[in-house]
Amino acid sequence: MAKYKIFTDSCSDLSTAARKESGVEYFRMNIVLDGEEKPADLDWNEYSYDEFYGWMYAGRKIKTTQVPVTEFVSKMLPWVSEGYDILYLSCSGKLSGSINMFELAKEQVLEQFPDRKLIGVDSQTATGCEGMLAIMAANLQKKGKSIEEVEEWLINNRNKINQWATVDDLKYLKNAGRIKGAKAFIGNLVGIKPIIISDKLGNNLAIKNVRGTKASLEEIFQGVKKTYDPKLCDTIWVGCGKAEESAAKLEERFQKELGAKVKRFLIGPIIGTSCGPGVVCGCCFGAEVTRYEGDGIKE
Repeated sequence: MAKYKIFTDSCSDLSTAARKESGVEYFRMNIVLDGEEKPADLDWNEYSYDEFYGWMYAGRKIKTTQVPVTEFVSKMLPWVSEGYDILYLSCSGKLSGSINMFELAKEQVLEQFPDRKLIGVDSQTATGCEGMLAIMAANLQKKGKSIEEVEEWLINNRNKINQWATVDDLKYLKNAGRIKGAKAFIGNLVGIKPIIISDKLGNNLAIKNVRGTKASLEEIFQGVKKTYDPKLCDTIWVGCGKAEESAAKLEERFQKELGAKVKRFLIGPIIGTSCGPGVVCGCCFGAEVTRYEGDGIKE
């Protein structure tokens, strides 16, 4: 069986420790701060977590980019030159064009190494859910599964990853064009918080509005509770921007009431830019996602 390396991207929010333990690498996207391009660095070497969210609180203008073709090529070449194939698990194609950039980069690499396999799989999700899928893929690789077997598993199981999230303000998602089903949500209403899932097509879908942080955390807890299957994966991932207190409350409930293992993670520069500092989410593996773009908040 040919050797292969698994990659994901900045949208996975995989920590340094998680990537080191699993062997998963990532392709970096970029943020553009007041016109200056900076890498979307999951190791926080270029700028700190607090510094990044400080820019957001200060109202600095931040945009995001997809993974550049040059990043794909420069990261893949050292591996393929050593005889490795590549499996790339991308952020949802509904949220980023990175999977398309991979295909362009793939052509360049195959010109030099035509016998290698370079496979891209659209995760149809993002943040902790994308990270969970990447870790599961790495675990299958460690069990001796081939690159084709892992690709097939990802395609067959990517709709069993469930994301339940909330944000303080939908303006970030709206400005980035990364939210569906939110027409009925009137931004900036005091205390109103949307509940957002990743739908079966890979969109961020606003499905409900609630009043207050307590109610939003209850919705996230109940959403995870009804979709979590510990027989498939007994770990729930909890992520946040600068909503550490909310994330801690979810972690405690998942542990005490569901008996789950919990992995905490920081939401990185790409997802943070799109969702804002108040983002908090729970991610689990279990029930198949069935809701889709037209199934959001109704007028």
